[in-house]
Amino acid sequence: MQYQFDDFNSCLNQPFTLELSDSSVYPLKLISVDKYPGSAAPGVHEPFSVVFRGDSNTVLDQQIYLIKHCTLDDMELFIVPIGPDDEGMRYEAVFA
Repeated sequence: MQYQFDDFNSCLNQPFTLELSDSSVYPLKLISVDKYPGSAAPGVHEPFSVVFRGDSNTVLDQQIYLIKHCTLDDMELFIVPIGPDDEGMRYEAVFA
């Protein structure tokens, strides 16, 4: 499935789970969904990014993870740690 901006925007501030290689889960919260206006050719979907927040005690490596949400299909996303904020570690995935 090719996800669109609106798919994630409707899930803003909702919980997601990330499955680790040992089958344990890591809770995430979707905290940002941003478009990159004007960066796509006409007729092509606009690129966007999503930012998740996890706890501040764990920093995950950048790699592909299985991420689950209650209304979206399970998805494999390449996420990159982008640094902490006051509430935890942030991770970004870009859809181009």
